[in-house]
Amino acid sequence: MKSRIVSQNGHASILFVMIIPVLFGVFMLGTDGARALQQKARLQDASEVAVLAVTAHADQNIVGEGQAPEGGSKVNRAIVADFISAYFPDVKINGPEDLTNLRIERKECSQLADCSADGYQFFQYQIQAAFKYDTWFPGNSAIVGFGDQVEVGGLSTARKYQNNAVDLMLVADYSGSMTLEWDGGNKKKYQDLFDIIKEVALELDDYNKQKVPGQTSTIGITPYNHFVFRKKGVGGICNNVTNGDVWNVEHTKFTNNATDFQATILAAEAPIDSDVCPSSNEYKKSTFYSIGLTTNIPNFISSINRFKPSSYTASFQGIIEGYKHLKEGKNKKKLLVILSDGVDTEDHAPKGKIEPGSPSNRYPSYKKIGSTLVDKPHLLCEKVRNGLSKNGENVQLYLIGFDYRPGATNKALDECVGAGNILYANNKEEIKKTLLSLMAEEIGHLK
Repeated sequence: MKSRIVSQNGHASILFVMIIPVLFGVFMLGTDGARALQQKARLQDASEVAVLAVTAHADQNIVGEGQAPEGGSKVNRAIVADFISAYFPDVKINGPEDLTNLRIERKECSQLADCSADGYQFFQYQIQAAFKYDTWFPGNSAIVGFGDQVEVGGLSTARKYQNNAVDLMLVADYSGSMTLEWDGGNKKKYQDLFDIIKEVALELDDYNKQKVPGQTSTIGITPYNHFVFRKKGVGGICNNVTNGDVWNVEHTKFTNNATDFQATILAAEAPIDSDVCPSSNEYKKSTFYSIGLTTNIPNFISSINRFKPSSYTASFQGIIEGYKHLKEGKNKKKLLVILSDGVDTEDHAPKGKIEPGSPSNRYPSYKKIGSTLVDKPHLLCEKVRNGLSKNGENVQLYLIGFDYRPGATNKALDECVGAGNILYANNKEEIKKTLLSLMAEEIGHLK
């Protein structure tokens, strides 16, 4: 009997040695498996927050040179990496390069199967991200495990809807420099600008075709060189102007044969119909002119197609003219978007209602006038914001600069809209997508 007991103890030891690795392997798989599920759930939460942030930012998601088409823009990749890093402080995520399989896609409503002409228009952003982290129990040849690292991923989608009607006024540079070609497109600058405005106008027209009660958006344009121009319609009281004629409007005011900045600011508040006539038959003509806020998109596009740039640059003329027209809008959301490629003219100055001359102490240059009006004490752009929002309207001023160096090309325009509202575009597609983004509003998270 005694020898039989010793023999049984030996078998139990062998069985114990065989079972322990299996039990420990189950423990390791259970522990690292539970951790992997937790990490995946946290990553899903992080990706949902990140996609909402990307959607709110509404970047055009233009992919950088040498990157995969689905990789996303530099700014969007940075946003996603920052949010995921905040959710996983114990994982070394210092930038997008530490994430695996990072994909950021932006699609317009027309690119999606569930987009309906009867429903609200939107942009959709989709984020797919993954990362690897070290396991606690990697296992070995004797004990099962997940290996040295585990990869988890998350996928989230969000949409940005265009929900409220908007009055959009484009203040467009039509000076001589716009006749030049540029690296951002295959045409001259003003021709690419027309293509951009056409697409934006057609998109706005699509929004209006939804026929949502009380939600009709409008669009207008104030092209400028060193003047702005207006066109006489049928009828009216301008007896010295032939119907269909286009004449120049000089928003700079003069007192005692000198530029009067305060009078210029005060005159900016005058209604658009108070100065619709030139003072005499001596006026300059142009192929371009201001078009007030309208819903007649075909006529709007047809008119702009005939515009041709010329002469010097005075952006303040366009801002004042755009302000006057935008005040006529009835919608609660108002956008004034300046489209410019360069500086205001420094070697010419307004000296009256017709021809400019050389700058002097009494007649500062167009560049000097622009910077003086924007700076204290005149604060032209602050007065524009206040004037447009006096009834509680949501007002934004933006600058879209193309062929434009941040902080160096036109500091007056930079200060006018504010640092957060300066959008630099390197090509035609970026400008178009930026304009479309500005029209969109509100974030909706897909369930």
